[in-house]
Amino acid sequence: MSWFKPKQKWERTFRLRSNQSSGRSILAVLFWLWGVIGLFFNAGTLFGLTGSIGVGTSALLAATALIWIGSMVLFGIGALLARTDFDGERPIAEDYGDVRVTR
Repeated sequence: MSWFKPKQKWERTFRLRSNQSSGRSILAVLFWLWGVIGLFFNAGTLFGLTGSIGVGTSALLAATALIWIGSMVLFGIGALLARTDFDGERPIAEDYGDVRVTR
C-alpha cells in the first residue's frame, strides 16, 4: 500500500470472535506476577550481596534464576497454548418486513 493511494474500503462479510478459556487468563496473570515479583526478588538478592561471594552463593543465585526463568517459560507457553475457540459470524441480512419490490 502506497502513501498516496486512497484507503481501500472493505466490505465486512465475516467476523471472527474469540472465546478464551479462564485457564488462559489465569496463566497470563501468573506469567506477569511471577515475572515482576521474581525480577525484583532476583535483583534485590543480587544487589544485596556484600563482601566476597563464594561457590555456594553463586550456585544459589543460579538455581533461583533457573527456577524463575523456567517458570516464566512454563506459564508463558501455557498461556499461549491454552484453548481459544473461534466463532465465525456473518451479519444478518436486513429485514424489510413484508415489502416486496417487483419489476
